[in-house]
Amino acid sequence: MVNSVNNSQLQKLSQLQEAQLRQQGAVSVPESTGSTPFFKQVLQGTADAGDNSEVHFSAHAEKRLASRDIEMTPDIMQRLKAAMGKAKEKGANSTLMIFDKFSLVVSVKNNTVITAVDKSGMNENVFTNIDSAVFA
Repeated sequence: MVNSVNNSQLQKLSQLQEAQLRQQGAVSVPESTGSTPFFKQVLQGTADAGDNSEVHFSAHAEKRLASRDIEMTPDIMQRLKAAMGKAKEKGANSTLMIFDKFSLVVSVKNNTVITAVDKSGMNENVFTNIDSAVFA
């Protein structure tokens, strides 16, 4: 069965996307001249939103970071973002990011840290469901 989408639904979706992009300050979305934005404008806004490099932390990762006293300093965050960029360039999906005193399992495609392990835990664990590793 094919779902039909009418013009007003597309317009509401594009307005929502524009509002989200403006709120994030990531993209300046040009105004359309008609009642609905041009397809190229909507497509460009969606493509630009997908390049968002903000790193997210799952609730599980936040708990692990706190319980293992792992501090995410600005330097570490910059190294994490760089490592995620390298992994993304290589087509990785789920990556083990190895730092000096801890490791993170990261969903590269979602820019999300899944879990964190301190150095003592790294010696005892087997990491599964990853497709790559990066020394960050």
